[in-house]
Amino acid sequence: MVSDSSLPIQLPKVMGTGSTVGTNLPIVGETSPDRQQVEPTIAVDPRNPSIIIAGAQDLRLKAAGGHRWHGYYRSTDGGQTWSSELLPGFPGDTSAEGIASPLHHSNATSDPVIAFDNHGSLYYAGLVFNVTSTGIGNTVLFVAKYLDDGATYAGTTLITGPLFADKEWIAVDNTGGPFDGRVYLAFDANLTSTSYFATMLTRSSDGGRTWSSPFYTPADQTGELPGVTVGSNGDVYVSSDAFDALTGAPLGYIQVSKITNGGTYLAQNVRAVDPASLEFSIPGGSFRAATIPQIAADKNGVYLVWDDLRAGNVSVFITRSTDAGSSWTSPLRVNDTPDGQHFFPTITTTGEVVGVAWYDSRLNVGSSITSLDVFYSQSQDSGLTFSQNVRVTSVSFNPEVVERTDAPNFSEPFIGDYFEISASATVAHVIWIDNRSACDSTDLVFGCVDQDLYTSTIQLNPVTPSYDVGIYGLSTDTGFAYSTIGARNIRVSLTATNLGSTQESFLVVFTANSTVIGEASVVIAAGASQIVNITWNARSMARGSYRIAGDASVAPGETNLGNNVAFDPVPFLILLGGDVNGDCRVNILDLVTVSAVYGSSIGHLSTPTWNPLADLNNDGRIDMADLSLFGTVFGQSC
Repeated sequence: MVSDSSLPIQLPKVMGTGSTVGTNLPIVGETSPDRQQVEPTIAVDPRNPSIIIAGAQDLRLKAAGGHRWHGYYRSTDGGQTWSSELLPGFPGDTSAEGIASPLHHSNATSDPVIAFDNHGSLYYAGLVFNVTSTGIGNTVLFVAKYLDDGATYAGTTLITGPLFADKEWIAVDNTGGPFDGRVYLAFDANLTSTSYFATMLTRSSDGGRTWSSPFYTPADQTGELPGVTVGSNGDVYVSSDAFDALTGAPLGYIQVSKITNGGTYLAQNVRAVDPASLEFSIPGGSFRAATIPQIAADKNGVYLVWDDLRAGNVSVFITRSTDAGSSWTSPLRVNDTPDGQHFFPTITTTGEVVGVAWYDSRLNVGSSITSLDVFYSQSQDSGLTFSQNVRVTSVSFNPEVVERTDAPNFSEPFIGDYFEISASATVAHVIWIDNRSACDSTDLVFGCVDQDLYTSTIQLNPVTPSYDVGIYGLSTDTGFAYSTIGARNIRVSLTATNLGSTQESFLVVFTANSTVIGEASVVIAAGASQIVNITWNARSMARGSYRIAGDASVAPGETNLGNNVAFDPVPFLILLGGDVNGDCRVNILDLVTVSAVYGSSIGHLSTPTWNPLADLNNDGRIDMADLSLFGTVFGQSC
């Protein structure tokens, strides 16, 4: 679209920097085969900000004749170090998970995006297809799931039906409301072979196992290039550029649809930015580009960022709604200089801070872009004003130096269509592609191919503090104990986190049903986590089934109390002391059972077979100490 400097523009109100940028850190490293990563996505675990998951198109298989596949990268130390692997199901994957994956019969994936729920589940969406000598086939949506804060792969589901799916985006309802945990996927596709290509929405209410029939969002089928977010009351917002459904011509505005009732009812569609001067190329750049708005929401409103040519060059703008998407503010420019090009904005919000990052060529010399950086700005007043822009990259890079090495559009300079930012209460994590070391690895056909993922941690320094402590992952080191036998001590563990922005001191009280079995005092820095343990002896407890729970005291000013309680989902059993066979009598039959496994120990290939019920003192060995304890309770009954 031709730029129009007559479109309305509100210049940024600069409010100091308010943020500190950390070291630029590569995620994947230089281990061979050292090929491109592109279109990075990132998510901070909302129940433990020390854990961060990232993804990207990863071309490590290209060196062996393969294609791009979803990379999966995990950090447990706040983004300082990362593990690196591919999503199961890639060509040549002989693991049980890979063979069972519905992706296993395809050779390429694309458009990686991720989102966490509040309970440690990570959803990883994308497109899967086959690259052939004639191009690529039908692109099919999929969503993979990881459990245990992203540590454990749990399977992948295909979303079939829509044709030629593209540009999906994912969000999870983490509001604690009636639809908490519901997963939403906005994407472009043809609903049928005779329908238009446009934005639509689908949802999952069972943890990603099944997905609803998608519907066009908006209903007039004018949407493309969507974003999606969930508001604080559970309403779903889908942003999209507007195109003529029949001709595909841009209509010159950006729209936001609101879907209510758990993603089932399209309540409204509003032109949030009208007019909009969308960009389909960057002046001075030959790499692919287009305006893909990004949307986010918090307790204070809904925020939309996009890049726009209204000022003559490409700049980053934001608008916000404080009335549930019915009206939107005038566009506010986020980049604080008109010099250069500013594009591919990404947004995150903590409820106290709204952070925006983007690619920026303000340091470039000349009309052609050969020097690109990532810049960042934040708002401490819900998007009314933004801080002085800060440079995130420590070294500029040339976006033109790495060519696309996979179908379609071989050999075009390519930096992807987006990058991402995610935040906890205290820090934001930006992930981007970087060509600073691109020529460390070369290809005979394509030249430089070492396009790396980089990340950096930005200190938010929120003006308004937030308070939120949480506990999760409670477990015991054994599933049972014997009453009247005091030698068996049980260790109860959980993870405590500080999700707020100030150091907290709080008490965790552990209970078995209503009986207090221990307490632990916790002092924890903002954004940190730690393991909390107690030791409990069940000798005086009555026989029965118990729910083991932990309860964290409420921090001053804390309003989110849903994460202050944790419990073991498996009931803990207290058995009659010495009743190894469970018949409510301690007699010769139990002695025979203990004698049959005498000398065995846990974790060893010993004969006879290990039996944990015979280990009366819980020391991992069945020996004379257990027989001695057995003698003290012989003859007892329920």
